[in-house]
Amino acid sequence: MTAKSIMNKTRIALIGAGNIAQSIHLPILTKLAGVEVVALCDRNKSKAKVIAEKYNIPHVVKEVHELLKIDGIDAVDICTSTDAHYEVAVECLEAGKDALIEKPLARSWQEAAMIDETAKRLGRKVMVAMNHRFRPDTITLKSFIERGELGKFHYIKSGWLKQRSSEQKWLAQADRSGGGVMLDLGIVLIDLMLWLTNFPKVHSVRAVMQKHQTKNVEDFVTGFLNFADDTVGIFETSWTLQRPEELYYCNFFGDKGSAFINPLKIIRRQGNDFVSTESPDATRSKTALYQKSYQNELQHFVNAVQGLVPVASTPSEAVHRMRIIDALYVSARERTEILLDT
Repeated sequence: MTAKSIMNKTRIALIGAGNIAQSIHLPILTKLAGVEVVALCDRNKSKAKVIAEKYNIPHVVKEVHELLKIDGIDAVDICTSTDAHYEVAVECLEAGKDALIEKPLARSWQEAAMIDETAKRLGRKVMVAMNHRFRPDTITLKSFIERGELGKFHYIKSGWLKQRSSEQKWLAQADRSGGGVMLDLGIVLIDLMLWLTNFPKVHSVRAVMQKHQTKNVEDFVTGFLNFADDTVGIFETSWTLQRPEELYYCNFFGDKGSAFINPLKIIRRQGNDFVSTESPDATRSKTALYQKSYQNELQHFVNAVQGLVPVASTPSEAVHRMRIIDALYVSARERTEILLDT
């Protein structure tokens, strides 16, 4: 962090001007107090210039090496397609920049591990953008879990079913995305189960993956995580299952109570009766919760760059998560349970 950013604003450069950058990152970053978006980097420079003019961003470049010549950049926000994450992240870290990287961190655990190693070696701050951790409802649920109010878990069931965005066709290109719906939506469900339960050891995994409307990547996955303490985690995710609206949920069942996300509802047993508690956030629209999660996430990253809070959603956690996901791919390919040591 430069002396200038301490006195004035944290100067951030955004790399990749696609859908997530235009719809989420730029609208939020450009309104955050204490932040200045100073540069935009995209291979389509003409498009980037139009976007930069909209948000009064002074510098527009086509290549990362050009970006890194601009003075005073404290951190980068990497919103490129996944295939570029490793190369872009390492180049920026070696230039002394902290980084926020959109999920997934990389296409495989090997690439993720190399980013993690580089960050540790250089002492740079890297945060993986897992915005569901910053949803008001999941934050509330985590507080219930950490206080032990639901007891010991024995079953977790989660799912995310939605149609693939027509604006992100690269997600179905295996060489660019690293995988299909597993790395787009399934990774969120796995992280949610791990993060909310404080990353328990996973003993084994099993998965089924199918291609209904895609050729090179999976568009439907159902998976099974067997934790070392005998807790069972099951998830389902798809771009193609036919339903009129998006479905996103995560249900936890413990020996003292249960919890349901989206909307958040807590049920606890008291004697022979059940007491139900609904979060005030249950009345928020899904769009409002989605927007708030990103606002909280981006603010946390800025605070971490400024040294006010520790980094959340670390690359080391991403490496752990990618090992599990890679094992799920092996399980689906070989049609067998895969034992892990994670």
